[in-house]
Amino acid sequence: MTFYSSVISTASQSFHSITPWKQSIVLQLNHRNNIQTNAMAEVVKNYHDLLKRQRSLVDLNQIYEKEIVTLRNEKRGDKGSSNNQSTNNSSVGGSMSRGKTIEELENKIYKLQEDLTSSYKRSADNASSLLSLTDKNKDLQNELISKDIELEKVRHILNGSEDNYKKLEYVIEEKTTVTQILKDELSALQAEFLHNESKVIKLEQENGELLERWIRKKNEEASKMNEANDFYHRMVEQRENFKSSDEFININNIPNQEVRLDLSGLSLMEKQGAPQSMLPSKSRKKWVAHNSEVYCLAYNSTGHLFASGSSDKSVKLWDAFSGNHKTTLLGASQSIMAVQFSPNDEHILGTSNDNSARLWNVELGRPRHTLTGHIGKVYTGKFFAGSDKVATGSHDRTIKLWDLQKGYCNRTIFCFSSCNDLLPLSGGSTIVSGHVDHSIRFWDSNTGEPIHVLTGVHEGQVTSISQSLDPFTILTNSRDHTLKLIDVRTYETIRTFKDQDYRNGLNWTRAAWSPDSAYIASGSIDGSVCVWNAHTGKTEKIITKIHNTGSSVCSVVWSPLGNSFLSGDKDKNIVLWD
Repeated sequence: MTFYSSVISTASQSFHSITPWKQSIVLQLNHRNNIQTNAMAEVVKNYHDLLKRQRSLVDLNQIYEKEIVTLRNEKRGDKGSSNNQSTNNSSVGGSMSRGKTIEELENKIYKLQEDLTSSYKRSADNASSLLSLTDKNKDLQNELISKDIELEKVRHILNGSEDNYKKLEYVIEEKTTVTQILKDELSALQAEFLHNESKVIKLEQENGELLERWIRKKNEEASKMNEANDFYHRMVEQRENFKSSDEFININNIPNQEVRLDLSGLSLMEKQGAPQSMLPSKSRKKWVAHNSEVYCLAYNSTGHLFASGSSDKSVKLWDAFSGNHKTTLLGASQSIMAVQFSPNDEHILGTSNDNSARLWNVELGRPRHTLTGHIGKVYTGKFFAGSDKVATGSHDRTIKLWDLQKGYCNRTIFCFSSCNDLLPLSGGSTIVSGHVDHSIRFWDSNTGEPIHVLTGVHEGQVTSISQSLDPFTILTNSRDHTLKLIDVRTYETIRTFKDQDYRNGLNWTRAAWSPDSAYIASGSIDGSVCVWNAHTGKTEKIITKIHNTGSSVCSVVWSPLGNSFLSGDKDKNIVLWD
């Protein structure tokens, strides 16, 4: 017979609703309870039987003791009456029978006492066994408690392991997603590589064809030169032959052929001569031009139109005389950092923080090319002489040269530091670039090799580079709050411009030359505009109270006509000056 009950009922609905590992633990606990309870139940049952037997023996003993006392009392009464009834034979016989009965009862009492003694011994043995079993039960209960504690710890560890497992599953999913993205990017790069490889092959073929054409052209020019030399020698011989005759031909009377220079790469002002520039004196118009900061300004070559670029991702074109808005050029997905008109004014170049540059048609207002290839913000872009080649500088520490006829990059120059501004020098293939590491670098655009590096000229980032009418002089602007004139032939500093009220507060603050190169100007972080004399280095003028105080002036520019001046600030304003 078993006397146990389950710790947790396995027939209840709650048992079937728990997880399998918990069901296994409940079954193990019930099994252990079954084994331990059955072992103790037999001992307890024997103990209860012994107690019942002891009680019955005690009751019998008491009954027998009472009978013995009664019999003894009767015996004493019989001995007292035997002296008076000695003659009675029947009474004598009765006394003998009672004596036998007493003796039998005494024997029974002795046996019962022996049984009682043995039962006491057994009871003592059972009690000691019960004590030992109780001690074992306590030990088992303590062990059960320790096992329960260990089980709780295991459950806690298991819960923590489940949480870690979920976290690891999430991390694996993320890694899988990233891996798939990387695979897709790799596939795209491989496809682009194959495409570029085919372009390289095509370019090599075109280069071979161009080289052949160039050689043919040189041969034709050499043939024409030889013909011209032969003609000259014949004329000289003819003059010598007829020197003494009336038919003498004076070679000096032959009209000279006009020498025509190719002026296609020069602006209208360069062809006609630069006009005298006027210092900005008063504000003609001030207006909110964009929905966000104005970062850059540029005039076209005639001075009739100017463009503005902003962090609102747009380039806007304005009438230079009235300041009226003409059109908006869209397409960029981040801030416009620099704008410039092409030499023939047909296109405008805008560089953007979306890692690209765009070329818009001015008349149509539509993008012609989107120049992609940089992997960082494109801070600057400039046209070379002519309109079919552009250089861009980026935060990714590269300068890229672009062929606008085909719309792709034909050379990448690694410049070792983020490029804030650059300038293709007129009349050559040299590019000058200004960098975050305070240096100014000169590059050969044909080979992509460095020509010279100027270090120590500035103590802060170089924010702009511009060229004067003198092709050998450039102007640099820096975050060290100074501007410097540098001779590109000797790489020496000619003059330094500074003022206690001038502070360059942005990495893209652009300085500007006047059209006649008599003055230079730059915007300050406090909203003022500083103008210096380019020949003496002295401050000519500091314009204040027009831009909002504390609104950094990002860009300034003179009109090519010399009669007006523009400035733009971080408060979205453009000011047109007379």
